[in-house]
Amino acid sequence: MKRYVKDGKTICILINRQGMIYYSNIDKDITEKWLRDFSILDYLPVEHTFNFNVRNSSITVDKFVLDKTECYLILIQPQEDLYKFAYRDPLTSLYNRNYWEHLMCGILQHPMLRKFALVIIDIDNLKRINDNRGHLVGDRAIWIVGKSIRESIRKQDIAVRYGGDEFFVLLANTKKAIVKKVIDRIKENIRKRGKKENIHIEISAGMACPNSINKLEKVITMADYNMYKEKREKKVQVKHIGDELKDIKQKIESVREKLNSKVLDERNMSINKELLELSIKMDKLIFEYINEFKEKHSK
Repeated sequence: MKRYVKDGKTICILINRQGMIYYSNIDKDITEKWLRDFSILDYLPVEHTFNFNVRNSSITVDKFVLDKTECYLILIQPQEDLYKFAYRDPLTSLYNRNYWEHLMCGILQHPMLRKFALVIIDIDNLKRINDNRGHLVGDRAIWIVGKSIRESIRKQDIAVRYGGDEFFVLLANTKKAIVKKVIDRIKENIRKRGKKENIHIEISAGMACPNSINKLEKVITMADYNMYKEKREKKVQVKHIGDELKDIKQKIESVREKLNSKVLDERNMSINKELLELSIKMDKLIFEYINEFKEKHSK
């Protein structure tokens, strides 16, 4: 069946005479909707290959027998907006999980992917953004990541929003050193866009650059492992910084006590306004620094 979907746009559906879906390369809900909208079951049964057009979409129905059961292979060449609906993520305009699953069916025959790299990207602090600033800001963070990925890769590369806060990037005909530069470029673009829109976004990225694509599941596992490895390293680093921060905080407290003791002149029972303003300013700076630190390093 791979030969029917090699162009990346053909919708392939296998049903029986009663309309039970045996196979589809798009979501079941969308498949059922298209079967209804195109009234395909009304054309059954057919004895030979049957072609017709509906809403500028070309539909082919072919009858064959599978395990003594009468089946129908339905091929739909959709117009562009239906194609986007099936294979594009509406928030980021990247390919969606449907497209990724579809791509995996014929990837071994893809001429551009003899030497390739897979990058898996995950937004570290999306939950915190959603909890603290709302889901609209969270959606904007996802959009920023998608936009940054698109701007950082070539036309022949493939970017997919696999789900939630996870992205897959397939880089064709590339080397490990170049992949590292692409990841750095993505991170820098996210940093710049996030700063511009006042959204701090942290991502982790893992890559795999195999010699062969034949064991794709292992490639995905490798990239996923490297992504979580980066996450773990960040947590260790944050703990180390957190320990250092405790020491700094203790020193600050000591300085603050000495400063506060000088604010009040016990002999004259008067307040040194200059030192008082300095103490208040110092407290404000410490508070802002700690909040910024928590925002940057907490998920």
